[in-house]
Amino acid sequence: MTVRALSSVLRKKAEEEVNETPNVADAAIAQLRDWLHQKPHLRAAKIPDQWLIAFLRGSKFNINKAQEKLDTYYTLKTIAPEIAANRHPFDASIQEILKIGFFLPLRKCSTDTSPRTCLVRVAAFNGTKHSLTDLIKVALMIIEILLIEDDNFTICGEEAIVDVKNLGFGIISQWTPTLAKKVVTCAEKSLSVRLKSMHVLNAGKGLKAALQLFKLFLGSKMKTRIHLYHKDYEKMYRTVDKSILPVEYGGTDGHIQDLIDHWKMKVETYSDWYAQHDSIRPDESKSSDAKNSANVLGIVNCFKKLDID
Repeated sequence: MTVRALSSVLRKKAEEEVNETPNVADAAIAQLRDWLHQKPHLRAAKIPDQWLIAFLRGSKFNINKAQEKLDTYYTLKTIAPEIAANRHPFDASIQEILKIGFFLPLRKCSTDTSPRTCLVRVAAFNGTKHSLTDLIKVALMIIEILLIEDDNFTICGEEAIVDVKNLGFGIISQWTPTLAKKVVTCAEKSLSVRLKSMHVLNAGKGLKAALQLFKLFLGSKMKTRIHLYHKDYEKMYRTVDKSILPVEYGGTDGHIQDLIDHWKMKVETYSDWYAQHDSIRPDESKSSDAKNSANVLGIVNCFKKLDID
């Protein structure tokens, strides 16, 4: 098994948080390998152990759940290609999103066992210039890198800081129920993102409709982890250490442009990875257990149920 060694504190955290021990990890990866060999579209794929353990951690080492997440991940490339496939880092549209820094994981964690904090700069979005699906695609591309490289992310989870300053109709009009469901499916049911908390900054009246659609597809536990702030960030600083934040958000760890430059270069180095994994898709005409969009997304007409808890 080729999996990065954990520090002693993360090893303890992994056992407490996701039920991982070295013996459990070895056995679980072996089981996933056996399962992969039974899947026509996955049998020949070059899938590293580090990728598999990310899905196992996201499933708390429940083998069936990990299999379901992997299957959903590759199925989404067929049924949601606008956000899950055709990922070419040097395409003009993706380069544009990388340059504005929409999704930026921070360089430090508050402690050795803290979640990875990710800055989501909705404020950088220009509704007349950018496509929301491109922004989401790039965010998911970066999340894949975190799944491979960041043990804090896969074991301790994610803490999101979402800046919605100057949120306008341009982005809200593109945030449809179907897209909302696809995003939640990617994050929760395939990429195993374990969101510990979400801090929404500069939240004004225009946020309500978009937040309704997003919260609609979240579980009751997750709904309680979303916190809104207008212009006063002091409450957020009680749980988010200033030392990990960029200067622009009251912190001391460099500037946003430093993060933009880092993640642009990092995504570009993963060009071969994206190409390889975009080519792995189920053949629904041959695979007896291939999924369709209705099965994976489970989209229902639920406008009448819109409500804020």
